[in-house]
Amino acid sequence: MSDSDLDRHFQAVWNRACNASSHGALTPELIQLWATERGLDVTSVEEREVGIFARTPAVVLAIGDVKACFPKIQPTGDPNWEARRHAAEAKAALWEKVEWFSPFWIPRDKTEKILGDARLRSREQAIQLFNYHTSTLYTLSFQAVCIAQILPSARSLQDVRALAREAYLAFYSGYRAASISALIPAIEGGLTRIVSGSESELPTGVKIDRVIDRCIENAARLHYERMWVPQDYLTKDYLLGQDERIFAFETFRRWLQKSFFQKTGEYDGLTWLNRHMFAHGTHSDWQESGNFSRLVVALATLALIESWYDETHVVSLFFPEMNEDSTLLWQQALLQANAQMSLKLIEQRRYQKHGRLVPEMPTDDGALLRKALLSEECIKDLVRPLRDAGWMVEVGEPDESGL
Repeated sequence: MSDSDLDRHFQAVWNRACNASSHGALTPELIQLWATERGLDVTSVEEREVGIFARTPAVVLAIGDVKACFPKIQPTGDPNWEARRHAAEAKAALWEKVEWFSPFWIPRDKTEKILGDARLRSREQAIQLFNYHTSTLYTLSFQAVCIAQILPSARSLQDVRALAREAYLAFYSGYRAASISALIPAIEGGLTRIVSGSESELPTGVKIDRVIDRCIENAARLHYERMWVPQDYLTKDYLLGQDERIFAFETFRRWLQKSFFQKTGEYDGLTWLNRHMFAHGTHSDWQESGNFSRLVVALATLALIESWYDETHVVSLFFPEMNEDSTLLWQQALLQANAQMSLKLIEQRRYQKHGRLVPEMPTDDGALLRKALLSEECIKDLVRPLRDAGWMVEVGEPDESGL
């Protein structure tokens, strides 16, 4: 029997179940009876919970190697489902508040801390705290892995690899605005290359929907172990609070549409990381340094999105360990940053001879100089004495605020 014939039989059994007194009254015996009456050779039937994250009680019917899932709850209205859906929408609103999306590769306790700090604060305070938290999450080494290990896996980002690497090194050499401006168009280019043929000519909003909808469809099938499931249970609306991957895909869609690609006159954010604001030169705050790490992570996320769109899954949901390529890139950036900090110290001494302060740059309010001073004093006052006393000391990266 063909898959289409089985789908027709499964739908008929489900239609009969919907006409029963309640979904909760479904039993393995009843489903087996209805399947047998349609001439299906039942291999097995059992009652169990289905799903990878939040689970749905169901009766699972097997016809040979093909399985069908008949949920025992309604697609809407179930109290547990309603609670999860409400919580998911509340979290999505908080991610929108900080102009971001539910991130991949970050531990849940870290994301919950970000959301907790954003919950009762103004948008400006929430974004400040987001930048504070992500400064220790989206570190130089994290960005190096994104650029050297994740981006090369995506066909849509092949032309961006060298650009992202150069922008990364330039950013930590002090050319921050130039680095950010180089990566903003790469988001749109990567998105266009994910789709193919005539779809690449579609409006940006339509392309976003096509890509994310397919990712959600593929994730939904995996959520139900590739079984046949009634269509109402495969939708984004049903699965938003049920599957964390689908929640992340949907919040990424919302970030693209409501923030990054939002029309100039409708954008009301505070990061100013907006493609139209940048292209039309209507605001210069897109040069904020924190936007660079956002762009690197967004590009890596786009690589993950592509792997779900194509169902290649070459980009893992687990963040990879650093390999030699990313380690060398990270070390190269550290070398550039250290050289830049030394240069800042020389500049400071030169300006001080003339009784003046070093002028601020659009993306450097003196943070590099504070980092240089912090590093110099840390080595002199802490690291060397401790090492001289026989201690093994590891030194991290200076905090962006130089504190």
